[in-house]
Amino acid sequence: MKKKCETKIRDLLEKGAGQGVFPGAVLLVAKGNDIVFQDTTGYRSLFPERHPMEKDTIFDLASLTKPLATTLALMKLVDSGKLDLDQPLTTLLPERLSDDKGAITSRLLLCHSAGFADWKPFYLDLVNYEPGKRKKILRDRILQDPLVYLPGEKVLYSDLGFMILEWVIEKA
Repeated sequence: MKKKCETKIRDLLEKGAGQGVFPGAVLLVAKGNDIVFQDTTGYRSLFPERHPMEKDTIFDLASLTKPLATTLALMKLVDSGKLDLDQPLTTLLPERLSDDKGAITSRLLLCHSAGFADWKPFYLDLVNYEPGKRKKILRDRILQDPLVYLPGEKVLYSDLGFMILEWVIEKA
């Protein structure tokens, strides 16, 4: 049974790398102090040349703020009844929102399905403003930017949507 499970896990890892979901992966499963499964697949880098993933590959853990801070804070607010994932932004934020953004919910933002672009280089211009004013300017610009698709129509990993979630958390 254990071998069958390990084979299935290896197959899933290889399928993900083969389909381009990720370039490579290291998976370690432990129970207590014992490693019960460890495997690698794919590549740790693709450019300028391919290097195979290794069991001791060190990963840059960028973007962990989304799942480990923003999402957990939001779920704590939901759990305590201070926020409903299906509340429209018009009921959560103090700004007047355009019709295309007013009906967006925290659920859509969490699922990267709210219609916001993946990212924009706002930082290039924000450095010209006092630090204390940058967050308001950033939020205004995100709200003024047109959506790139209708909310709920598709999924696009979006830093901008999570910047809005930070604001929702602050207000809640």
